Amino acid sequence: MPLHRIRAASLEGAEALESRLEAEGIRLDEGRTMLNRRTVGAAALIVIRGLLLVGVTDDDAALAPGEGVLLPAETVYSLQAPEDVVAVLFALPESPDA
Repeated sequence: MPLHRIRAASLEGAEALESRLEAEGIRLDEGRTMLNRRTVGAAALIVIRGLLLVGVTDDDAALAPGEGVLLPAETVYSLQAPEDVVAVLFALPESPDA
């Protein structure tokens, strides 16, 4: 499944949303990798600093600060840091329709 790219936006005035978000900070030193990670639910991965390479089974992306990708539930992905990286992985709330 191809990666769906996103751009970070300000969350000013979104206090209600912030209280429902679960997030994991990711810090990778230059040259480090994280292989075969799996999302439980849908998630958004956004780079804060550095360049991050993200790969899934049939696609990959190089992400700069402010860029990200959406990862569907149960997606296996790998990360590689060609330079020091700080990123955030946000668990996305389920749609009320689901």
